[in-house]
Amino acid sequence: MIRSISLATALTAALALPAVAQTSPAPATPPAATAPIVPTIPSVTSAPKTTGMSVTAQEAQSYVGKPVYSSDNKQLGKVVLIVRGANNIVSELDADIGGFLGIGANHVKITPAQFRLQTDRVDLNLTAEQAKDLPAVAK
Repeated sequence: MIRSISLATALTAALALPAVAQTSPAPATPPAATAPIVPTIPSVTSAPKTTGMSVTAQEAQSYVGKPVYSSDNKQLGKVVLIVRGANNIVSELDADIGGFLGIGANHVKITPAQFRLQTDRVDLNLTAEQAKDLPAVAK
């Protein structure tokens, strides 16, 4: 008798389980995605945004004499000067490119958009051919 009650209980439970699972309707469409809430931090958002790279006077001086490389990895010359403006923002880089041992080199001004400062050198966003077309300026 206990066995038949246990069997009846198991069958009743098995039949009731699918009915319970179906009581919550499936959504017809997925819920709309909401934009993540991003907290605003007044000190960050109210600070003026600066563009370009920033270097201290000491960092700028440390780049003088470092090699300048083209985007095709050819050494073109050396850094002569890094010109900085307000807030230590780099406004231009002066370099001597071409020539041999400093003889016959062209002194050129390179905009910040045309180069990246690396730890041991300066990489131009120009090929060696494009760098040859940079206008030479007086020292």
